[in-house]
Amino acid sequence: MTLPITATDLQGRDDRLELMSVPDLCPRCHHRIHPKVVTASSISDRSVSQAIFKCTNQKCQELFIATYVFNAKVGSGGRQYELRAVAPFSAQPADFPETVQCLSPTFVEIYNQVIAAESRSLDQLVGIGLRKALEFLVKDFASAINPDKAEQIKASMLAPCITQFIDDINIKECAKRAAWLGNDETHYVRKWESKDVSDLKLLVRLTVNWIDSFLLTQKYIEEMNAGAPSK
Repeated sequence: MTLPITATDLQGRDDRLELMSVPDLCPRCHHRIHPKVVTASSISDRSVSQAIFKCTNQKCQELFIATYVFNAKVGSGGRQYELRAVAPFSAQPADFPETVQCLSPTFVEIYNQVIAAESRSLDQLVGIGLRKALEFLVKDFASAINPDKAEQIKASMLAPCITQFIDDINIKECAKRAAWLGNDETHYVRKWESKDVSDLKLLVRLTVNWIDSFLLTQKYIEEMNAGAPSK
């Protein structure tokens, strides 16, 4: 189903268009919506048009721009345009377990900045950011389980920190491999040519999941250390 609108070019001339689709996901709040058309504009050769929409989510109500490209098909009384892009786009923050948010808020902050960079096609910064986020996560975890060695942990390089201060095999092995790929993202020559930033993301997530499991396990063991209550 198309949406007929009127777009105005720089000279003030009106052009009747048919938008072949309307964004149904707000790029600002990420809620499903039926957006309201505010206005539309087209460039002089009418190959590209832009429509300004208003989000109908009561908690958002932000404006955003949808860019359309003429598809050479003539509609009923107008010209049909295909949706190509929506902006501005606000990256949706990653969802992390409460244990990890409390353990390393800086990791969460850096990771969400990575997502924001990726949403703006700054792909060369993603791997570098993930490497930094990993270091904060690992060192905050290592410091939490070795509080008497916190200063030594903070001053150490990431690889020795993982090897010396983390005993859990799943956390150790996932973090170690994430560090390898993270280093690849910061160096001129890659060692792991068959792996890329998607593998790094997965390894960071695996490290997060194993840390969450470790902390929750430790919590319940400590809370219920006295054994089952007597009947």
